[in-house]
Amino acid sequence: MVQVSKQSVQQWMMFEYLTKKHRFQDTINIFERKYGMTYSEFEKRIETAEKEIFEEWDDSIDWKAAHEFLIRINNKIQDIKKGNIEVID
Repeated sequence: MVQVSKQSVQQWMMFEYLTKKHRFQDTINIFERKYGMTYSEFEKRIETAEKEIFEEWDDSIDWKAAHEFLIRINNKIQDIKKGNIEVID
C-alpha cells in the first residue's frame, strides 16, 4: 500500500493547476498580441462588425475558452492555497 499525505496531494494539485494556468495564459497572450487588444475589446469588435471574418470568429472561440478556463483555474489555485481540499476514497 502506498501512503500519500494531504500535503503531497495539495502540492501535486498546485503543480497541475499552475501548469494549466500557464498554458491558458500563453494562449491569451498570443491573441492579445495578434489583435492588439484584450478579449473584452475583441468581443465587442466581433459583435459590432458588419462583415464576419471566419478567422476572427474561430480565434474568438479559442480565446473565450482560454479566458473562461483561466478564471476557473485561478479559483482552484486559490482554494488550494487556502487548504480547501478534501481527499476522498
